[in-house]
Amino acid sequence: MDRARHLRNYNLHSWTGITLGLIVYIVALTGTFALFDNEIKTWEDPTLRVAVADETPPIADVFSTWVEETSAGGTELEFVRLNYPTTYTPYFWGFIQYHDENDEHVNANQKWHAATGEPIAERGNGLSYWTLNIHRDFMWPSFLGGRQIGRWLVGIIGVVLMLAILSGVIAHTKIREEAYSMRLKRSQRLKWQDSHKVVGLWGLPFYSMIAFTGAFLGVIGLVSQLTAAIAFKGDIETLLGAVLGPEVERSGVQVQMLSADEIAQMRHPESNAKPQSFVVRNYGDETSEIDIFYAPDTQLSTVEIISVDGVTGVPITGDPFKVQPVAGHFVNAMSPLHYGTYGGIWLKFLYFALGLSLSVITALGCMMWIERRKYGNDGTKSEAFYNRLGYFNTGVIMGLPVAAISIFYLDKLYVGAESARLAATGSVYLGVWIIGLAYAFVRRNDYSTTRELLMLTGALAMGLPVLNCLTTGDWFFAHLNADHSTAAWVDAGMLVLGTMTVVAGFLAPAERKAKRRPGARTATEPEGVAVPAE
Repeated sequence: MDRARHLRNYNLHSWTGITLGLIVYIVALTGTFALFDNEIKTWEDPTLRVAVADETPPIADVFSTWVEETSAGGTELEFVRLNYPTTYTPYFWGFIQYHDENDEHVNANQKWHAATGEPIAERGNGLSYWTLNIHRDFMWPSFLGGRQIGRWLVGIIGVVLMLAILSGVIAHTKIREEAYSMRLKRSQRLKWQDSHKVVGLWGLPFYSMIAFTGAFLGVIGLVSQLTAAIAFKGDIETLLGAVLGPEVERSGVQVQMLSADEIAQMRHPESNAKPQSFVVRNYGDETSEIDIFYAPDTQLSTVEIISVDGVTGVPITGDPFKVQPVAGHFVNAMSPLHYGTYGGIWLKFLYFALGLSLSVITALGCMMWIERRKYGNDGTKSEAFYNRLGYFNTGVIMGLPVAAISIFYLDKLYVGAESARLAATGSVYLGVWIIGLAYAFVRRNDYSTTRELLMLTGALAMGLPVLNCLTTGDWFFAHLNADHSTAAWVDAGMLVLGTMTVVAGFLAPAERKAKRRPGARTATEPEGVAVPAE
């Protein structure tokens, strides 16, 4: 590769990273917490910390009564769904969607206890909801276009990350040598640079997969609308029919359907596994169909589906498995790949470590860009400008993990109305983040700010198991081997993560041996005035 082309690729990688690097960092770091959505749900709500027995109580009468009462007065019941209890979601969970008298879509859900079948009081959305959705769509406000806009933006960030990865691979022509090169006795910037290259190269397969699946999940809605506009003249329903298969029209003849308890006994024809959930279309009608979902046995997919007649339970096709287009299998694999749900808790921990490394190399890339211009020969602005840019960069990067941990404390200490829990969670999250940003400007030392906020993050994370015990009475080490160990693993993970973060903060330098770059200006010197090199 000639020098000019190499320089263009390097500049593309550099400018792609610094232009949207902080946003990529935010998506990456929030994604590491979003991996544990189900675990955090159980941690935040002690009523869900129950073991799932092999035999669950009857739910059919309770479920059907809830469906009828909730959708009463509606004009059309679109679909009905019931999730059976699992280790990660230890409760029955019902969903319905129907049209109200104004023909508007209405969604409703209800949980029932896995051991007793009693309704579980609805807890306001808070910690787990915010943790998952700040990653998926930035909790994008409705007055700026709504959550779908945020989802598209996150998808576009995935595309940007793919571009940064591609340009970085092309720009670094000595990949084999750089994958093992760590100059630990050189300057801080060179150590950052080597860490950025080594971690980035070793994690390249994972980062590429996360970028692709994240981009796909984020922009699929936008792509579907564009596809519908081009191929189906804007008809989204026709597009969905082409991908998922056509829907059967209701006949209007009401019949007695298979009950939720009968469906629960319909074992997988090959693995003999119990159903995880089912979805009913044309509920209560003679044309009703039931898709029964089972955990996949050997293939990477969200589920395996058997589609049966809603009245007789007979498979609709000769093949007991529902025939799904290739596009459907492809789409189904994206979410498990992205969130690591196709394995156990140790796979999620591996995803967490790799996702955290992506956050680190993104942060290092932003820091190197500023350091190179502040202390090297690439800067064209005043030193004061790069100081302010550095404070902002450090405040955003180091304030975010403090904010992410702080809402765990809010969850356990919150005493307000459940309807206001989500608003309080968002306020604390953003408020703590802003305080971290302000601290960076007050502290006026990027190294000290990084060190101190790292240690604060670690200390807060280490305190979570104690907080959980004081508020719920559950010591995590007493439940790690229990059938309901999900919440205990959150405490254990936070203790390990906190310890490592405190150690990292302790080892981080508190000062940089300043070296003024040639031609750099001080805060009082105007631009355009040459300054002799030191």
